[in-house]
Amino acid sequence: MKNRKWWDIRAMTNAQGAAVAEIRIYDEIGFWGTDAKTFIAQLDAAAASATELVVAVNSPGGDVFDAFAIYNALRRHAGKVTARVDGVAASAAGLVVMAGDQVVMPENAMLMIHNPWTIAL
Repeated sequence: MKNRKWWDIRAMTNAQGAAVAEIRIYDEIGFWGTDAKTFIAQLDAAAASATELVVAVNSPGGDVFDAFAIYNALRRHAGKVTARVDGVAASAAGLVVMAGDQVVMPENAMLMIHNPWTIAL
């Protein structure tokens, strides 16, 4: 499953005619060959003229360092960033959600934040 894409980015126009880039993270972050570098390159291309970003998340988490890089890229965006939890934003995906200027979450969605850890031998 090398180079499995765990995100989707779409440029569109909202009802007011403003350019919006919607970013969907609907799988694990990282681990499968797609890293933050690739994600951010695609984000830069889609968001170049966007005044607003919508980040829709339904992810069990993943690589914390990729999530930090995505978080920082979203925070650098000059326009408004709205994070939307569509299902679950757990672990590293919760970090990405925290990049939003506004977080939108239906009653039936879940957000899990915890102290990350690893095992070293």
